[in-house]
Amino acid sequence: MSGGKRARTRASLIAAAARLVGKKGFERTSLEDIAAEAAMTRGAIYGNFKNREELFLAVAQTYWAPLAPPLTAGASFRQQMRELGTALVATLPGRRSRAVGAASFQLFALTNKRLRARLAKTNADAYRIAAKRVTENARLDELPLPPDQLVRVLHAMIDGLTFLHALTPDLVDEDVVLAAFEALAGGRSSSD
Repeated sequence: MSGGKRARTRASLIAAAARLVGKKGFERTSLEDIAAEAAMTRGAIYGNFKNREELFLAVAQTYWAPLAPPLTAGASFRQQMRELGTALVATLPGRRSRAVGAASFQLFALTNKRLRARLAKTNADAYRIAAKRVTENARLDELPLPPDQLVRVLHAMIDGLTFLHALTPDLVDEDVVLAAFEALAGGRSSSD
């Protein structure tokens, strides 16, 4: 199979898996369902992914990627937090439509030691890159936490706000999301 065809097959399988997980959840999505949704065979799945876990990890990496918008270099930490909050607000509609799949994947990971270990490594790598980015783009004396801790707090805050917005959009609305980033930057929202 050529590299281009293989990439298209993988992308089709990942998209089919994401659609089904979004409707049914991880546990109720079988490889047979995914193959049928993609109009392929189970052999196509195993030709591209080692196992079900590998396929769903590819779904997570493709559709539930970390928020990493461009930030204004040299801007104050407060401004960068506004930019990050604004970027999150812009992604909320799309993230809401994928919340079932993301939550389902997290539930599965909680019960799968091997997958948790892979996620921990993936997150640790992402945290190193993000902390380096923070160090390069922010004044360290403005940060409320050391960069390596700040990026972990931001990850937890982004995931928490995303899921709570998906569950209760009238309670955790866009203003609350923006206020959370403003608070982390040591300020109060202008709407207070």
